Order: sequence, then structure tokens, then C-alpha cells
Amino acid sequence: MFWGVLIGILAAGVFGARALGMDSIDLMAMYTEMGIGIGIGVGTAAVIFTIGAGVVSAIDYSRKRKAY
Repeated sequence: MFWGVLIGILAAGVFGARALGMDSIDLMAMYTEMGIGIGIGVGTAAVIFTIGAGVVSAIDYSRKRKAY
């Protein structure tokens, strides 16, 4: 939800700048950069989550192996 609010604020700012007469802003280029940034962020989050899940799984597995 937090990211949704941030993206909404960013989109409102882009459209607000467009409405105020800042026509020199290229919206397609801006949205392309936003898409690239979102992709990098999602990819980074997925890698961090995968590493964290692997560490937790390894710790859990090693604790179960010691219990026997």
C-alpha cells in the first residue's frame, strides 16, 4: 500500500506539471524511466527475499537435523 501511495503521488505530480503548462516534459520518457526503476526495485526485492528465505530455511533445516 505504501508503494501504491508513492506511485499515486508521483503520477499526480506528473499530470499536475503537465496541467500547469510544463509541456517540455516528455511523459513517455518519464514513464519509461519509472518502469525501469520499478523493475530494478522489484528485482532487488525478489533477490533479497530469496536470500532471506534461503537462510531461514537452512537454519530451520539444521535445527531439525540436530533434534534427532
